Amino acid sequence: MDTCNVCHMPTCGAEVDNLKNCRVNNTLCLCCCMLKSNIPKEWNKIRWPEVEQKVYYLQSKIFKLSKEGNNGFKIWNLQKSLIKCMEARLLSTRKVTQDNRGKATAGVDGVTVNTGASRLQLAKELIIDGSACPVKRVWITKANGNLRPLGVPTIKDRAKQSLIKMALEPEWEARFEPNSYGFRPGYSCADAKWAVTRQIQGSSKYFLDADIQGCFDNISHIYLLEKLQTSPMIASQIRSWLKAEIMEKPMKEHEEFENLKGTPQGSIISPLLANVALHGMETYLMEKAQDKIKVIRYADDFVVLSSSIKAIKDSMVNATEFLKPIGLNLNMEKTRIGHSMSVYENQSAGFDFLGFHFRNYKTSVHRGVKSTQGKKQTFRQRTIPSRKAVKSHLNALKASVRSHKVAPLESVVSALSAKTTGWTNYFCISNCQKTFSYIDYRLWKILWKWSVKRHKGSKRAALRSWSTANRWSLGYVRETDGLNILLKRHDQTKIRNHIKIRQGASIYDGHLIYFAKRLSRGNLRLERLNRLLKSQDYRCKICGLVFCPTDIIELHHVVPKSPGQEEKTKQQLQWVHGHCHDQVHST
Repeated sequence: MDTCNVCHMPTCGAEVDNLKNCRVNNTLCLCCCMLKSNIPKEWNKIRWPEVEQKVYYLQSKIFKLSKEGNNGFKIWNLQKSLIKCMEARLLSTRKVTQDNRGKATAGVDGVTVNTGASRLQLAKELIIDGSACPVKRVWITKANGNLRPLGVPTIKDRAKQSLIKMALEPEWEARFEPNSYGFRPGYSCADAKWAVTRQIQGSSKYFLDADIQGCFDNISHIYLLEKLQTSPMIASQIRSWLKAEIMEKPMKEHEEFENLKGTPQGSIISPLLANVALHGMETYLMEKAQDKIKVIRYADDFVVLSSSIKAIKDSMVNATEFLKPIGLNLNMEKTRIGHSMSVYENQSAGFDFLGFHFRNYKTSVHRGVKSTQGKKQTFRQRTIPSRKAVKSHLNALKASVRSHKVAPLESVVSALSAKTTGWTNYFCISNCQKTFSYIDYRLWKILWKWSVKRHKGSKRAALRSWSTANRWSLGYVRETDGLNILLKRHDQTKIRNHIKIRQGASIYDGHLIYFAKRLSRGNLRLERLNRLLKSQDYRCKICGLVFCPTDIIELHHVVPKSPGQEEKTKQQLQWVHGHCHDQVHST
């Protein structure tokens, strides 16, 4: 049987002949023929459905070969084809310059790409040549007040990183361990939270709450490149990014630092490289353990659970051994060993993970829940927002109120709503009723003090800043047109049950509709209009493609075409891709 000249897969002559402008005498397979296309002349006229389908087809091929194993040479060739094809370069450019929130942030060269012509030019010039520009260092404040360094590559390097990520991610998604949840498409903190809760629902456990010290900043470059085992072209490019000099100040002042270890936080490819470096930890710890353990990891945070304290202590030693060749260590000041229900060696019961506090509470048989065998247990499991998360949220709310001393009431409500909505959407999958009520009480006291001081009296404050239409809420309801400007309370958010992702599922396995249906479960904005999303068959109304977890999804308001239709047809809503939305409003 003839094989493809590029990826060495069997040719598919019948399908090749049916493709327009792709007659190559059956020397290429379907996926490689699909990559032969003309360069578009205008950015707004690019047919994105065709572009994404071609790239996804090749990515799914890489995923399938990686899943089968022992196909390194074939994977390398497919990755090379993907990197060199125009469709992938266009898609990488769009993700960096149009979809990404940091698209307006410039690197050391001060260049941003925000027009169609400049985006098209960037895509044409996108070549993996093993070179990298210096990285601009920016310092941001962490929750504890310390500073965290972020690396901001140039816009061209970001597009190149997105391109390399497209090629590497399918290969490693097929390899990653089942209980690795961080920085993976379709996986979330809620899945990791569900996995931990499930482990301590049936019985109380000993735990190792581990903290890796400076994970992103200390990963060994040599170890990472050896573990990747990728093609020379990709390895050379990644080596350049890892070794790229760091600039604290603009290029004119030219203050550079040599980069000897770590992957810069803030770059597009860093989370994937960190996951690759830590891949194998779950298998290593489980093979070394003499008793049954469960390892659950989210990026550089992980917990180990077991009924045996010896297994937990051994896991701590084994984790240190696993991390040593990577150049990493456990932060012994923050790493804890304890028990989920009782005090162990002066360590309080329960542990914090991803902002949640997990704990078992002793109770009577009558109040206990049933086990999987149907027997009543003498404890209950509770997952609540951690004290640290609550304190941080209250401080953020206080700071927001202080910064709006003389702002209009609408601005205050808008600023606070943005913070409360995001926080409650994250924690509403836990036993958070009491916590939400407590925060509402604290916030009410903060806002009441603020309004009394602002209006110089409690009576005027109650009249001008508060509404009693729905209990006491900051804001007002205008009687003339019914305009509602009210701050939504925390306890108004409904508690929901999260369904964990299917084990081994990946967006590259071809079952995209499964991930599209899960979108509304993790996004309350989509959940409110789930009926509309379902009526669209979980597809973009403009391009017709199935929504993916990595897509930017926006709500499009369809304007009636003519004044005559305005009286008959109500304004319609459609869920669409962000880039499709941009194309509609640009024409």
